[in-house]
Amino acid sequence: MATIMVVDDDENCRLLLGAILRSSGHEVIEAENGKVGLEVYLQNSIDLIITDIFMPLMDGIDLLAAVLSRHPDRKMIAISGGYKAMNAQLILKMAQSFGAIDIISKPFQIVTVVEKVEMALQR
Repeated sequence: MATIMVVDDDENCRLLLGAILRSSGHEVIEAENGKVGLEVYLQNSIDLIITDIFMPLMDGIDLLAAVLSRHPDRKMIAISGGYKAMNAQLILKMAQSFGAIDIISKPFQIVTVVEKVEMALQR
């Protein structure tokens, strides 16, 4: 299967996504923010990145830009529940404009994560 990196500052979300992806047969690498995620990405062969948008040190948009500037064909999915007065769908659509191939809103359904990951890997 694929090697997928999950980047999210919410440990519970990261662990849940990791468990879902591992149960689907994927290898999962976790990172707690975009800065660590970029460092891990540069040292590993990653097939797909799932990144939260709002995180400390480096947010998901900056991670998208940094990865895609190096590897424009890298597959990335953005995930968010919004932030303060910012609507999650608006933020996720912005992530798509920066190069995310798909989006997932929090809270998410397990089946949605599995379907979107499989579709992204088939692209």
